[in-house]
Amino acid sequence: MLLSVIIPFYHVEAYIGACLARAAELPAQDCELLLIDDCGTDGSAALAQAFAQTHANARVIRRAGNGGLSAARNTGLAEARGEYVYFLDSDDLPEPQALMTLVRHAKDAQLDVIKGRFAFFDDETGETSPGPAIPETGVMTGAALLAQQCRADVYEPMVWQCAYRRAFLAEHALTMAEGLLFEDELFQAPALLAAQRAQAVTDTILLYRQRAGSIMKSFARDARWCASYLAVCRRLRALADSRARDDASRALCRRVGQIALSVAKNIPAYALPPAVAEEAMAFVRANRRELSGYALRSGDALVAAQGALLALSPRAFVALYRRH
Repeated sequence: MLLSVIIPFYHVEAYIGACLARAAELPAQDCELLLIDDCGTDGSAALAQAFAQTHANARVIRRAGNGGLSAARNTGLAEARGEYVYFLDSDDLPEPQALMTLVRHAKDAQLDVIKGRFAFFDDETGETSPGPAIPETGVMTGAALLAQQCRADVYEPMVWQCAYRRAFLAEHALTMAEGLLFEDELFQAPALLAAQRAQAVTDTILLYRQRAGSIMKSFARDARWCASYLAVCRRLRALADSRARDDASRALCRRVGQIALSVAKNIPAYALPPAVAEEAMAFVRANRRELSGYALRSGDALVAAQGALLALSPRAFVALYRRH
C-alpha cells in the first residue's frame, strides 16, 4: 500500500460528499481511505458509511468519543498501513492526480517529507484562486527547507500540504498535539527538523475550502484561541532552543516571535465581537511580558520592534493594526 489518506470528519454533512467524491479518484490499488468518525450528531457518519460500502479501499473508524481534529488524526495514523500518509480535512477537495504524482515522486526519491502547494476554493462561488507561491527545491534536509521557506516568508504549517513517510513518523514518535488549536504548527516544524530528505514542489494538491463555519471563523465565539497561540509559542521556542544555533533554529525563533504577535494582531483582524475582543485583550495584557519576549528574542529587527510596542502598550499595538 503506497498511501493512507486520513480523513477525520465532524459535522461536515454539507461538505464530506464532495471531499469523498474527489478522494474516490485516487487509485484503489495504491490507496486506503481512513474515514475517522469523531462522533458528531449530523448525517456525516451515514454518508461516510455509504461511501465505504461502495469503495473497498475505504473504511470508517468511529472513535469512542469526540476528541477534536488532532485526536482524530492520531486515530487514523495509528490505523494507517500505507508507506506514506496524507492528512485530508473533510471539507477540502484533494487534487487526486497531483497528489499521487507527488507521493510517487516521494517514494522514488526516498523522501521523509514532501511539500506541495494549495489553492483557495470559495465555498459560495465555487471559484478557485492560487495559494501562496512556493519555490521548488531539490532534495534537502527538512531543516534546510524550513529555513529557506521562513526566510522567503512562504512557510505554511498546514499538514495537508505534505505527505509524510509513515515509518519516519513512527521512528520519531511524531503525532498531533491534542487539545489545542494550531496543531499543525506543532507537527510540521518537528517533522521538518527531523527529516533527512525533504523537498518542496509546485504542484497544487489540494483546494482549501473557505467557508463560514470553519475553525478559523469560529474564533469570534470566545478567546480560547489565545491560550493555544501561547502554548504553541512555548513548545516551538523550546524546540528551537533544544537545537544547535543554526539557520533552522533561527528561522523557528523568528516564527515564534511572529506567532506571539499574532495574538494581539488578530484581535482586529478577526473582527471579533466586543465582548470577545475584550477577553482577548485581557489575555494579552496578562501575558504581554511573555508574548513580547518571544518577539524581542526573535532575531528579527522588525518583529522585535513590534514586540517592544506590545510590551509598552498592548492597546496601542492593537490600535495600530486596527488602522491597517
